[in-house]
Amino acid sequence: MDASPPLLVVGPVPGGLRLRALRPVPPGPLLAWCRGIEVGRLDLPAEVEAGAPIDLPIRRLPCVPLPAELRIAARSEGPELAAPWRIETPAMATGLLGPATPSLEDLRLEHGLLRGTGIERANGLLQPALHATINRDTLRAVQVETPVPLAEGGCAFRFALPLEPADLTGQGLSVTLHAAGNPAVLARFAWGPALPDAARLAELEMRLQRLEQAGDAALLAGQAVLDRQLRRQQERIDAFIEAAASLLLDRLAGDEPPAAALRRLVAATAPAEEEVEAAVEGDHVTLTPRDAAFDLGWHGPEEDAGGGFRWMTMEGLLRNPAPLRPVAAVTLEVVHLYGAPAPALEARFDAAPCLIALERRGPHHFAVRITPPGGPAPCRMLRLRALAGGCPAEDGVSGDDRALSVAIASAGFDYEG
Repeated sequence: MDASPPLLVVGPVPGGLRLRALRPVPPGPLLAWCRGIEVGRLDLPAEVEAGAPIDLPIRRLPCVPLPAELRIAARSEGPELAAPWRIETPAMATGLLGPATPSLEDLRLEHGLLRGTGIERANGLLQPALHATINRDTLRAVQVETPVPLAEGGCAFRFALPLEPADLTGQGLSVTLHAAGNPAVLARFAWGPALPDAARLAELEMRLQRLEQAGDAALLAGQAVLDRQLRRQQERIDAFIEAAASLLLDRLAGDEPPAAALRRLVAATAPAEEEVEAAVEGDHVTLTPRDAAFDLGWHGPEEDAGGGFRWMTMEGLLRNPAPLRPVAAVTLEVVHLYGAPAPALEARFDAAPCLIALERRGPHHFAVRITPPGGPAPCRMLRLRALAGGCPAEDGVSGDDRALSVAIASAGFDYEG
């Protein structure tokens, strides 16, 4: 008895695989399997003669690593009715199933990005490549994430299209999405202004006229107030000059030289140097999460079992508590991270780039030391920029819709002694 498979795989045809019977094949089911998943089925109503072709329809392919094999058998446990047919590349899957036409769903505009989800229910080996036509005249590539498998076969993927301010015209915004090599439109997105009717336009014109009249009246009233304040300020300046001149003339009337008298008068009104930075003592200052020096780019202070901390968005500003003193280094105590296993930051003293060194002090605890490359230097603002981060709500991690990067428990400024 011949133990070789009774069928030979000739190759792909549109919508399936072509087989050839090497010897008579009895009637019954003929199935195709990929990694244990049924992907095709043909019920033979009668015996197939030797040499006759058989077209086995392939309905879908699962999202599995390549290379993958298609098994031909009557049952999942065998026996094999033909040698396995290998799928080496995504292009071979496209040749087997035909061009993919994924459905693009959940289109929405978020923070300058047109986002959505693509679903391809047949070709799980698809490597999607999308492009968009904006306002019928601008082509732009669409960012596509790695596809994930669907339970019933096929795959799903998320995509995002970055939009620019110039894309929004007076007529609104129009976007069509296409697959590479396929001119068919997969999805459309349009946004335009809602135009009011004639009655609404008349009401808006009347309100606009009243607002213009009220604006003119407010402008005149404001100008009158400004004129009064300027006159009062000029009167005070004249009175101050007169008093200062009288005081200076009184001092010049004594035996003191004129230059010394003038310096003493100016020194009497200038604050002492120690008064300018009375809030900073010593060569080190530590800022806590509730300090007002945490400027733009920081969320509110929080606490957990380890103590207080403050999350930074993708960029944050820290005010130097002693801006006139040269800063030798700034040490940030990072206690939480999002989007990266270690802090990934860029730092500047005002506009000057700085050097960054990391010291691991725990699983998620790092000391970030920031130093100016040319030695101690004064700065008013420490500017931080995160190279990794994200939004937990958009990533499906939690319901937190904030932009997060690093959480800082303290910031220590070391000044030149």
